Amino acid sequence: MSEKLSKEYNVSISVAGSKVAYRFDESNNIVGVDEIRADGSRKPIEPGTTDFQTALDSDDALYAYNINKYKGSGTTDSAITKANDEEINQSYRNADKSFRNQAFISSGGTSSIAQYTSRKNVTSSGTYVDHDETAGTYGKMGRETKNSEIFAYPLDIDPRQDHMKIVRYEYLRADINLSKGRRTEFFHNSDPSKRERNVAGDSVIGSNPMGSILLPMPKVTDVNGVEWGKSELNINGLTALGAVDNLTGIAKNAIRADGINKFQADRQDQAKDAQGRGRQKDGLMTLGQTMGTQISLSTANFLMGTDIDMDTYLARTGGKVLNPNAEMLFQGPTIRSFPFSFLMVARSQKEGQEIRKIIRFLKLGMAPKFRNTTYLANPDIFTLHYKNGPGKNDELDTVNKFNPGGLALTNMNVDYAPNGYWSAYRDSHPVALRMDLEFTELRPIYYQDQEKTPESSVGL
Repeated sequence: MSEKLSKEYNVSISVAGSKVAYRFDESNNIVGVDEIRADGSRKPIEPGTTDFQTALDSDDALYAYNINKYKGSGTTDSAITKANDEEINQSYRNADKSFRNQAFISSGGTSSIAQYTSRKNVTSSGTYVDHDETAGTYGKMGRETKNSEIFAYPLDIDPRQDHMKIVRYEYLRADINLSKGRRTEFFHNSDPSKRERNVAGDSVIGSNPMGSILLPMPKVTDVNGVEWGKSELNINGLTALGAVDNLTGIAKNAIRADGINKFQADRQDQAKDAQGRGRQKDGLMTLGQTMGTQISLSTANFLMGTDIDMDTYLARTGGKVLNPNAEMLFQGPTIRSFPFSFLMVARSQKEGQEIRKIIRFLKLGMAPKFRNTTYLANPDIFTLHYKNGPGKNDELDTVNKFNPGGLALTNMNVDYAPNGYWSAYRDSHPVALRMDLEFTELRPIYYQDQEKTPESSVGL
């Protein structure tokens, strides 16, 4: 969506001497506010902050709004109209990403992770401690609590640009069945408003993060699928199935369990009854014939030592076969897998050390834990995020998201000589290596999971 920009106005925000400008959407609603910096660059002001609200409450905001909407025709409104919160936040993310990219280029590409973190996040040794909202402050490794470190390749990666984040967690089961998606659960409570509760999908994330990795955006592929299979039933099977259906009322119970309203259920029942009567009439007329033929054929096979099936007999004697009534029927969901490939070239000794730390961190996370000769404990699990900033709301909507219940690192292949021959620095670290990773989600994606994703996104 294209945006229109206002001229600059002097508004008393927290940055002394700064000017602001307003951004408008195609419907002339205010969708954002920019701080005009001394060098002339436009830095978007984050929605929800004091500066953002001060800029909106000023007389200049109303003036700029009327100028943009009525082009100085003399017509004015007494109040501004804002875009909705989702549009404002999306506009801010886009503008902030553009601003950070420009700053990164202007600085010669020398920005680093530490430039976007406060001093309290960096240890005396220079190691960055992860305070990202998608992660947390501390990692839990057994009984020992350590800081959750963040590794990065390249070392000067800009977290405000598009990138991939991998977070490692301890595996912990809370239930024997952890294959449920987002859902509504009902609880016994005296307060009717609290009896119904929205519940997130099942997860086995059982700790604060044990560490994170920032990597460049890989080749992004989004593959979704479900299992459908061929099913065949001849007249004997259909008649038997109809008898079971009528005796047990399975269909009616299934319809009610699916939550279909009474009117729809009654209509489906009527249609099913009509089809059932036709099928029953058809079936009763031919069932006796086919059963008699089958008995005779079985007797002949026994006496003659042959193995002639019903379709062979019918085809040779009458040029027909039993109708298999073939259909494709839903058989269940599939579990998604995601392969990634990263070419990692060490440009310094320190970057080579960081690459080795990343490889070791992932190998530790995917390895099963030996307990004794009887039991092994689960490997750790991971969450994956495509991001363009350090905050929880900075995940990309333009590509798929991953199941928040966690993923397993099922395969890791590191090629230390991707060019076909060995090439290394003085410390024997490879000049280049290729790291191939394959992650598999731990539970299926259901309709309810997709339904709760933002309408502006591509879904999970």
